[in-house]
Amino acid sequence: MISIQGSGTGRTVIIRNSQRGYAFWANQKQHVFIRDLTINCDKSPIEGGIYWGGCTASGADRVFIQNADASSFVVENQLFNAGNKNAVSDRNVFRNCQVSGQKRYHEVGGKSPFIAGGYAKNTRFEHCIATDCVGDAFDSDNAPGTVFSHCIARNTKGISPYAGFWSEGEQTDSDHRVTWNQCKAIGFRVGFGVSERAKGIIRAGEAENCINAVKGLHHIYRISIDNFTARNCGKTLEATDTDGALTFSGPVTMSRVKTVHTLARNSFANYGGGSSTEEETIIGPGCEFDKDVYISYENSGSRRITVNGTTFRGGNIRYYNGQLTELLVRNSQFINSGIIGARIKQSRITDGTRFVTTDSTKTAIQLSLDSFNTTVENSTFEGYNKVTNNAKLGTGVRQTSRRQGPR
Repeated sequence: MISIQGSGTGRTVIIRNSQRGYAFWANQKQHVFIRDLTINCDKSPIEGGIYWGGCTASGADRVFIQNADASSFVVENQLFNAGNKNAVSDRNVFRNCQVSGQKRYHEVGGKSPFIAGGYAKNTRFEHCIATDCVGDAFDSDNAPGTVFSHCIARNTKGISPYAGFWSEGEQTDSDHRVTWNQCKAIGFRVGFGVSERAKGIIRAGEAENCINAVKGLHHIYRISIDNFTARNCGKTLEATDTDGALTFSGPVTMSRVKTVHTLARNSFANYGGGSSTEEETIIGPGCEFDKDVYISYENSGSRRITVNGTTFRGGNIRYYNGQLTELLVRNSQFINSGIIGARIKQSRITDGTRFVTTDSTKTAIQLSLDSFNTTVENSTFEGYNKVTNNAKLGTGVRQTSRRQGPR
């Protein structure tokens, strides 16, 4: 076991010189820990604070890295300064660590301030913070079993063009699962991003002042999101139908996801993301949207969309040219909202779904072109001028002219 311990961040300060290299690095070691110190990297090029290459059960606690050039905390299976030699990297943990002011990223071969990459297994980042850094703040790149817990990525200087949390990896020989528990992204192009073969799970998270709160980009596997809030997200996407505050190019399961003060639509349409998939996208229960939700656009995205126990407040379900799309809406609420669509393979609204409006001129379900394959049953409509212009009305449909108010 190797342990290096200072007397506290800001009290023990290591000042890097102008030479390349990390302040601390280890190859093929076990139980190596750095604790309670600050590393000032303002003068050193490229490499920054800590690099664990092929290490096991190692890490850092209460370490603050300032002004690194292009890397800060790195965990990989590739050994440092050893050519292409690799070793197993497993069960490394970083707790209560911070990075601020990292200056560069990929243009010099740099890395995210906090990164698990290159087959590093079961890496954990707990209660870590990245502030005003260039690049994706936290990254899992083909690193199976990565967990980010209670971490914060924040940018205080406008909107960073990067991601707060990102995961990727196109390799087929690793089960790349990444989990974010109670993490928050503030001020990024993408709050949380999942791409390629990463299997992303977001639990109790939040994105604030991000353009995309969550982005699934060409992702193959299902993204799972539970208890998530997107706040003030979507700026610059107000005019698009194919991108949004929440946007996915593949299947997703969401529960208790809420958008607040959203500036753009949400898109499950996968426009430009590849061919449609047979995988089902599940929205709800407990989800709540304040802007439109696009479920299909030009036959992309999931072919089956189930909306169950979801509330729409001022935002509509929309689709366009979804001839392969099947939509099922169950036990949901539309408050000053509705369904607006053009062409769909099949749509069914049922199981106690409720539409309520204060605008007596509105039609709840507006269908155009040849979008006539919609059936409404066991649903109530309060305050609307008309239930629908083209949908088929089945049993259990009740319409009242007086709005009763949401319950």
